Amino acid sequence: MNKIALAVLFAFMTSNCALAASDAQKPAPEKKLTRQQMKMKKCNGEAREKKLKGDERKKFMKSCLSGKN
Repeated sequence: MNKIALAVLFAFMTSNCALAASDAQKPAPEKKLTRQQMKMKKCNGEAREKKLKGDERKKFMKSCLSGKN
């Protein structure tokens, strides 16, 4: 009786591990960016290209995000 119970328990545990492993390999679904996130991504890229730092970057980001750039 104990051998049967152990065999059933072992089979159950290994099947759950296989399911968990297959779920972990699935890529996460891509989330759509909001309009603000797209704007932030664009402005960050431009600031990076211009190699802006500190106050210059803050000033540029404020202008870019407000649409004045």
